Amino acid sequence: MERRQILKYVAAVTGTAICAPLTGALLSGCDKPVKTSQRPIAPLGKDGQFFDAKALQDLSRIMDVILPKTSTPSASDVNVHLIMDNMFAKVFKPNYQQGFLTNFNALNDWLVTQGFAAATTSDQIKLLTQLEQSKQPKAASMAYLDIKQQTIAYYLSTEEIAEKHLNYLPIPGGYTPHISVQEVGGKAWAE
Repeated sequence: MERRQILKYVAAVTGTAICAPLTGALLSGCDKPVKTSQRPIAPLGKDGQFFDAKALQDLSRIMDVILPKTSTPSASDVNVHLIMDNMFAKVFKPNYQQGFLTNFNALNDWLVTQGFAAATTSDQIKLLTQLEQSKQPKAASMAYLDIKQQTIAYYLSTEEIAEKHLNYLPIPGGYTPHISVQEVGGKAWAE
């Protein structure tokens, strides 16, 4: 048997092993319709599917402190806040949505009392670092850590960042083993 044929078989078996459980999970999630009274829905603004316009603005402001514009675009430049809004509207379960909204409201209340919106960028960084390190108030800290984690994940997986600012190898492509970091521009690889 040829090497190419073996690779095709391995890819088919691996793909089936991964796709079958994923497809089953997706389809099982479709069997129970969610009643609108059970689903916590934030008031819709003109820009959001789940969050209202003010919440999206607040998310965007926090995300831009986490990932500001430098030689790469900021988080809001690549619409990470809209990706998060879409995930909350279409993917996350109602109990997670409700818990996040509760924590996010606590975070917003804390940020308002600290004057976050009017603060300079360096003061905003200090406030968020203080919140992350102190873990107080707990709900606000949990919301911030959740936003930070999602911001980084969604940012790195956007098309613009993956293709223009990270090493990107489209599939199919050649495989070159044993290369130095200098040969690939010293950048991390896109996922």
